Amino acid sequence: MEHYGGLLVFGPNIVASEGDEWKRFRKIAAPAFSEVHWLSNVTSMPSLMLSIQRNNRLVWDETSLIMLDMFDNVWGDQKEITTDHCVEITLQVCP
Repeated sequence: MEHYGGLLVFGPNIVASEGDEWKRFRKIAAPAFSEVHWLSNVTSMPSLMLSIQRNNRLVWDETSLIMLDMFDNVWGDQKEITTDHCVEITLQVCP
């Protein structure tokens, strides 16, 4: 856990938590990552399920491209990146 302490700059989160706090975060976040959850809610609308899958894929693909660009063109070969506030990084992720 000591390796994840730096993530607390983003506030309490699932990655930098343990025990009951982790369980609470997991319970809240799990449905968003579960196709079973989506399928149970849209079984009568298969086209909506396909749309959700495409949107999830689009968000993942675009976020990956943005982050790879930041590694290649913003941070370069820096061994360490520091920031006073996480918004300096996360705002760049928003298209």
